[in-house]
Amino acid sequence: NTTTNWLDAKTTTFVNRPFPISEASLHFERIRACGFTLIRFIVTWEAIEHEGPGIYDHEYIKYVRAILEKANEYNIQIYIDPHQDVWSRWTGGDGAPLWTLEKVGFDVTNFPFCEAAICQETFGQGHSTAERRKGKTFPKMIWPTNYFKLATATMFTLFWAGERFAPHFMVDDDDSSGKKVNIQSYLQRHYINAMAELLKHLNGLENIVGIGTMNEPSAGYINVADISKGYGQSGASSGAGSKELKYGLAPTPFQGMCLGEGHAQLVGDFSNGFMQHVLGKPDSWVTVDPMGKKAWNSDSNGCIWKQAGVWQTNPQSSHPVLLLPEYFANVDFGTECYLPFAKEYADTMRSVWKSKTQELLIFVELPPLEFSTTPFPEISSSTLPGAINATHWYDGVTLFTRSFKSYFSVNTQNHRPVFGYKKILKMHVSQLGEIKQLGNEKMDKAPTLIGETGIPYDMIESTTSKLIRTSKSITFRDTSSQQLAAMNHTMTCLEKNLLSFTLWNYTSDHSDRDGDIWNGENLSVYSEDHKCGLDKTDSYYIYDGLRAARAFVRPYAQYITGMPIVNEFDMAKGKFRLVYKLNGIKYDVPSEIFVPKLWCSKKADMKVSVSDGKYEVEDDDRWYVVKYWHSMASAEHTVEIKVI
Repeated sequence: NTTTNWLDAKTTTFVNRPFPISEASLHFERIRACGFTLIRFIVTWEAIEHEGPGIYDHEYIKYVRAILEKANEYNIQIYIDPHQDVWSRWTGGDGAPLWTLEKVGFDVTNFPFCEAAICQETFGQGHSTAERRKGKTFPKMIWPTNYFKLATATMFTLFWAGERFAPHFMVDDDDSSGKKVNIQSYLQRHYINAMAELLKHLNGLENIVGIGTMNEPSAGYINVADISKGYGQSGASSGAGSKELKYGLAPTPFQGMCLGEGHAQLVGDFSNGFMQHVLGKPDSWVTVDPMGKKAWNSDSNGCIWKQAGVWQTNPQSSHPVLLLPEYFANVDFGTECYLPFAKEYADTMRSVWKSKTQELLIFVELPPLEFSTTPFPEISSSTLPGAINATHWYDGVTLFTRSFKSYFSVNTQNHRPVFGYKKILKMHVSQLGEIKQLGNEKMDKAPTLIGETGIPYDMIESTTSKLIRTSKSITFRDTSSQQLAAMNHTMTCLEKNLLSFTLWNYTSDHSDRDGDIWNGENLSVYSEDHKCGLDKTDSYYIYDGLRAARAFVRPYAQYITGMPIVNEFDMAKGKFRLVYKLNGIKYDVPSEIFVPKLWCSKKADMKVSVSDGKYEVEDDDRWYVVKYWHSMASAEHTVEIKVI
């Protein structure tokens, strides 16, 4: 977004994010040349409704429509992703407008003093060891810990279950009726209406296939077994069952509430290493004293959870006393909170979507299973018709350590070490298979598309991934890089499960210094700093700036006239293999295999063999399409393509 002041939320604008209209053609041409036919297009609640409740930024909405129209020119389909991470920019991520926090009574300027949130903009004002260190820098991958801090946990709890856990919290409705509504109804209605406002202005764009409900929704305090002991869930209150990420200062939910009201607390300070992951202990204990600061503004009634009777201040000692440690326990977030919202959301989106030819699909983007704090809900086709299982998956160890080891990993589900690449591959293939099975077993055989996956490119043992052009050929300088190996590993795991996916992410103005321009992350497949300056007439020009491109720009079957069995590319051997069997349907069209010119700039660089039938090769500016017509005499068919 563009603004001159972090707190100047009303005048901010998200126009030209992800890139200006004038640059769109080049970016979409590059994305399409990589073989991608579907984009998960990010929007945020803040981008649409930042100025105030019910005030929509129609300049931004016009911009989004123009960008998606341009994508359609390149035959790229879109699903809209209403994105959030840890609620908002003022709680360490992105998503909701500032006024949502102000509506519940928060004073975001005091968050660092109360350890209510950790943000890049205020880093250094808090109490952790990392913030007090000389030459301090914002730690990589610390932002998700905000899910387990007062501000984010409170906002999500109110959003999903305010009527249950804060029934006293009534706010003025915005319809001039003078009525009071619960904060849950207020927040959900504004979120749904904002997304509906965007979607109704996108009517007529036939390349839009669907919209997500919310990126990786958090349960907040919901189902926490005992708020004095941590974020462990009811039925799994300790060990791996807690799913709590402890990195830096990690106050318990009750400690967070106390700090928010200005009470000093002794809090564990964790590193992302041996002490936490093996011993389960903090590196040190830090006394956090807000020194009179409170997370709540002076016009509010103070801590919402104190008002709800969860805790109180002892009138004699002035010390906080926990009254209801199990206040949030024994609630099924998925069934009782998420599903009722998702149904209302989907019904509203479909009511404004007027396409006569395209059903609006609803993408369910729940967190990666190893980080999810609640069971995956049963989502029937009658409750949420047209639902797609878009659960996310990452190689968690590589993501958090920024290092890919082909010989060693850790099973993030049971925290046990895994040795040897074959076992690591088997583990990750199995994890993705479990996600795919959720679509079959929990969602009435709904299709699965991995809504988010990718790798960190700022690996500790990094090497350059630039292309180098000589007078006669192109040279790849990432042959043995960890990035290439890690991305190829992720792609291989997806292929072995025959899964569709969207890669996180493509940042048009990525740089080595600023990364993805978000919390120090560095996952963009493209970087301006990794361009080698190829001329526009160069056949490899469109790939210039892509990182570890050969791992994800790879051949694949984009249309298959049967039931696929194998659809894989062996990067080391440069060999693609498609195997499928007949499914009882007679097709009048061939199977089609996308072959990018990154791998073979000339037809002569490609060797095709088929088990039966016939094939032909069509030449596009940026890729080849191998069309294959099988013989009806055989039940199973194979196409192999060797690229040089």
